[in-house]
Amino acid sequence: MNEKERKAGSEQQLSRRDMLKMLGGSAAGMSMAKIAGLGGSAAALLSGMPAGAQTKVEIWTGFGQGRMADAMQGAIDNFAAENPEFAPEHIIVPWGEIHDRVIAATSAGSPPDAYRGWAWIVGDAAIGALTNLQPYVDAADVDLMDFWPATLNQMKYQGDVHAMSISTIVLFMYYNKDRMREGGLDPDNPPKTVAELDEQGAVLNDIADDGEILRLGFAPTLPSKQVWDWGAAFGSQYWDESEGNIALDQEAWIELLNWYKGYGDKFGVENLAGYHSTYSGNGFGRNSPQGIYYTGLISFWVIGSWLFNDMGEYGPDVDFGVAPIPTLESADDAKPGTSIGNMYFVPANCANPDGGFAFANYMSSSPYVTINKALPDSVMPSRPSLANLPEVEEEGAWTVLARDEILPNTLERPSFPGNGFLGGALNEAVDHVMFNDADPAEVIADAVARSRREVERLRG
Repeated sequence: MNEKERKAGSEQQLSRRDMLKMLGGSAAGMSMAKIAGLGGSAAALLSGMPAGAQTKVEIWTGFGQGRMADAMQGAIDNFAAENPEFAPEHIIVPWGEIHDRVIAATSAGSPPDAYRGWAWIVGDAAIGALTNLQPYVDAADVDLMDFWPATLNQMKYQGDVHAMSISTIVLFMYYNKDRMREGGLDPDNPPKTVAELDEQGAVLNDIADDGEILRLGFAPTLPSKQVWDWGAAFGSQYWDESEGNIALDQEAWIELLNWYKGYGDKFGVENLAGYHSTYSGNGFGRNSPQGIYYTGLISFWVIGSWLFNDMGEYGPDVDFGVAPIPTLESADDAKPGTSIGNMYFVPANCANPDGGFAFANYMSSSPYVTINKALPDSVMPSRPSLANLPEVEEEGAWTVLARDEILPNTLERPSFPGNGFLGGALNEAVDHVMFNDADPAEVIADAVARSRREVERLRG
C-alpha cells in the first residue's frame, strides 16, 4: 500500500465532542483505564482467570489480494492454533475506507474487535474511539522496552498504550547504481548529505533544450514531497510534549522551503509538474516493469522500505541500493527521516476487547508473523528482539541498514489529533513557495498557526 492509502481519511477527523455525541455518552467515550466495570471476558483476562469458552474475534484489514493476503491468512491461522479460546474472523475492508468505516461502526456500537491501521490513528484516542490497552499490557506483562523508541512513542496517547505495533515503516533513499555509473559517479558511495545529493542528482539530470525533463537525477517533490521526512532531515521536530501541541523548528523549515523552491527554479515548476503528471499513474508504475523506479527515469528517490521487494519483482535487472535519507550537514538535530508504525487497534465499545488485544499482541510479538508477514511486505518488526532473528538478517542488506542505522535514530511522526491536518498544511506550504513565490517565513508560520488551532478544536 502507498502513502496516499495510509493517510486516507486522516484529515477528516472528528472532535471529541462530536464523537461523544455519536456515542451517546456510552463507554466508548471513556478511557478503559477509568471504566469501573469491564466486560466478563475482559475482566477475566485482567484478573488472570481463564477466558472461558471460545469467542469470536472480528478482525478488519485491507489485505485482500496477492502475497500479503496469503501472509495475513497464515498469521490468522497460526493465531487460532496458538489461542484455541478465540475464533478469529477476518473481514476485508479497502485500505482507503478502513478508518472511516471503523469510526462509523464505533459510533454505531458495532466495531471490529481489532483492526489494522497506522500510527496517526492513535490520535483517535482523543475522541474516545480507541480502547486504552494499558491495563491489558500491564496484565500480560508486555515488555514495552522491546520496541523501537520512536514506535513506542507512537503507540501511546497521554502516556498510555492505545495500539500494538506489528512493524515499522522507515524510508530509504533508493539509488540506481546503473545510472550512477553512466554519469561517472561511484555507485558504492551514495550521497550522505543534502549537499552531496544536490550535486550528484544534478549530474544525472537529462534535460531537453526546451526544458523538458527526460530523465530525472533527483528532485525532492518526486515521487512525493515527503515533508515530514525532509523536515526531520533538516533538523525540525514536530511536537512539544510539555505543551501538548505542535512545535516546529521554523528556521529549519524556512531553509527547507527555500530548498524546495530552488528545485522549482532550476527545473521550472511546470516541467516538474509535467514529469510528475506523466509518470505518476498507479503509484508511479509501482506494480509494472515500466514503472519509473525500474526504468532509469529517476536516479535518487526517497520512499518507504516497502518498495524494496517490489524492486526485485518488477525491476530484477536494475542494480540498485538503499541508504539512509541524506541530512543537512549544518543541522544539529538532523534525523534520517521519520518512521511510521503499522498498528493494530482495539476500537472502543467492541464486543470482545480481550480477544482484540490478544490478536494485536500476537501480531506484535510473534516470530512467525515477523518472518512470514512483515518481511514479505519489506517492513521491519517493531521489536528489536524480533529484528535480531537470524531470518531477518538473512533477508538482505536493507534489514541490517534499517535495524542498525535508521530505526534507533529516526524521528517518530507524532500521533496526535490533527496529524493529517498538519501534513496537509506543510504540503500546501511547499506548493505556495514553489508555485506562488510566497515568503517561506509567512507560509510556515501560517501552517503552524492553523494546525495548532485544529489540534485545539479536535480536543473539544
